[in-house]
Amino acid sequence: MSGQLVAELTGRVLVPMLAGGALRPLPPIGHARARAVAEHGGFAASVLDEARARRLRLARRFCPVDALPDPGPGEWMMLCALNDLLQATNPTLLGPFGSERPQKLLEMAQATLLVAGPPRSVGEALCRHATFSRLLEIVRLDTHVSFWVGRRVYKGAKPPKRLTRWRSVRRVSEREESVRLPEMTPANPAATPLFEQVLASLLAASPLTDLCTATRELPPFRWTGAALSLVSVPAGRTLVARGLDRVRAQKALAKALGGLPDPVRRGVTPEAARAATAVAELLADLERRRHETPFSARAVAGGPASAGA
Repeated sequence: MSGQLVAELTGRVLVPMLAGGALRPLPPIGHARARAVAEHGGFAASVLDEARARRLRLARRFCPVDALPDPGPGEWMMLCALNDLLQATNPTLLGPFGSERPQKLLEMAQATLLVAGPPRSVGEALCRHATFSRLLEIVRLDTHVSFWVGRRVYKGAKPPKRLTRWRSVRRVSEREESVRLPEMTPANPAATPLFEQVLASLLAASPLTDLCTATRELPPFRWTGAALSLVSVPAGRTLVARGLDRVRAQKALAKALGGLPDPVRRGVTPEAARAATAVAELLADLERRRHETPFSARAVAGGPASAGA
């Protein structure tokens, strides 16, 4: 059963996210089945080559690697959590007496992300980013239909044909709206705070993705332990610097300094002092790179100007 779930999750969520196609989330997975998926792992044979090629292509924007490991248990749990995050916005999830389902599903997704934890190395951080770099590009296409006796919104679905017949007589009009993932709301609006929390946790579990999208509006960037750990080592800082819009990101990261835990800002322990120093070095590196021209020796040698090629 886990093998079939892995195959469906790969074909319906992972590959479309990597390729920019239409995601078709699976029915809610939940925490227990997410752990089973993580233990099974491995790609489905039919989509193995495409998924590997796309992840490797993304990783090579950051460093010249010949191969990239397949997603590990943490990434599979993150994919399950993403699937359930999307399903929490599905209006059909409610059903009769089902107003608490989105909340419960999001609670299980949060528990799954807690088990997934942060990456254990810079290499694993790169692997996770290769999988989730396009996370915030996910959009849902909603269709707004108005007619002579009212209006309806179909979230992520096409309206039934019976509703759009006799357009001129019934004064039917349609309008499509793209809703970005951070702007989606659960089927039960009361679960919105938890939805935002799960999305933030999903980003935090892929700190390179979190840092490379630091200029986003929602959810606002905040320094996490995983992000601090990544920039605390030179290799991690190099990856982050290559993935950032230097001018805007420098402002966003500096603004987020106010949200650092007090012990880190004051450097009260050796670990906290190293984290604070690492953030300062990253900001200084971004400032230096901001003043480099695309034709500088450093850029021609494979620095930031060629990192995304």
